[in-house]
Amino acid sequence: MRGRGWALAALVLVTATLSGCGHETVAQSVGEPGRPAPTGEWLSTSVTAGGKPKTLVSGTRISLAFADGQIRADGGCNTMSGPVRFDGGVLIVDQLAQTDMGCLDGRNEQDQFVAGLLAARPVYSYDGSRLELRTADTDVVFGPKAQVRPAAPLEGTRWAVTHLTQGPPPTASADPNSAVSARPAPSDAYLQFAEGKLTGSDGCNSLFGDVTITGSQITFGPIATTKKACPGISGTDKLRAVLTGAVGWHIDDNVLTLTNADGSGLQLQAPADTSVVTPPCCKPLVTGSPTPQSASEPPLNANTAEPADAPPGY
Repeated sequence: MRGRGWALAALVLVTATLSGCGHETVAQSVGEPGRPAPTGEWLSTSVTAGGKPKTLVSGTRISLAFADGQIRADGGCNTMSGPVRFDGGVLIVDQLAQTDMGCLDGRNEQDQFVAGLLAARPVYSYDGSRLELRTADTDVVFGPKAQVRPAAPLEGTRWAVTHLTQGPPPTASADPNSAVSARPAPSDAYLQFAEGKLTGSDGCNSLFGDVTITGSQITFGPIATTKKACPGISGTDKLRAVLTGAVGWHIDDNVLTLTNADGSGLQLQAPADTSVVTPPCCKPLVTGSPTPQSASEPPLNANTAEPADAPPGY
């Protein structure tokens, strides 16, 4: 389900000014006016840099979305957004606002790669089913998001809780500059929804309860927990506090966002699906044979086994 505008449960906004000056693009030198502007949401299917296939961090893809003269980009960690225009076959982004979430394992560097690509004013080709961005040394091919990686289903998926978030209440007036803070969730915390029931863990104790899913809301009944003591683990109480009453939910690709009425929330992630096949429309038109962009994406693991200490009915 969609959330309000393009708001994400991700982090404090910072502003980065991009400079495209001094970068003569292929389209600027050749001149290709009248090319249609891309719309909709796109995921990378091929990334080439310096004439060689570029392997992305396992389980990630470069994401682009276009709507109402704005671009949203994601390199695997932070989200970038700002005005976009198209002139003579060139994609032009002069300024981006970027969330500020620290991510390990190379995803911050991947964000920088995406920001650099957009700052370089790449040439684009677009026919409604395939999008390609090119600079002198980079080529990225995108396919429609719905084809490349359909959204993970809410029910039946094991959602790993990655972050605890806090932002303005969902009923507050829309403000693109409103800050949303986040901090890492307890390790091993997860949630799973199936047949009107919730099972999971807050990172210490197992969780059990009834849920009602209607439209863009999940209504949580009382949540029961086991009573183990876990010294050194923090944040479990804040995690459980989100799962109270009517909570908004939104899935983007394999990321689930839960937002409570007071603005507290959770960001969760499903395992990457390695069964996705690149649509014929979106295979690269570049020299050589690019390898898959993730060296070894983790296998899909539904992990539907019931906890050993689950009460009857769970």
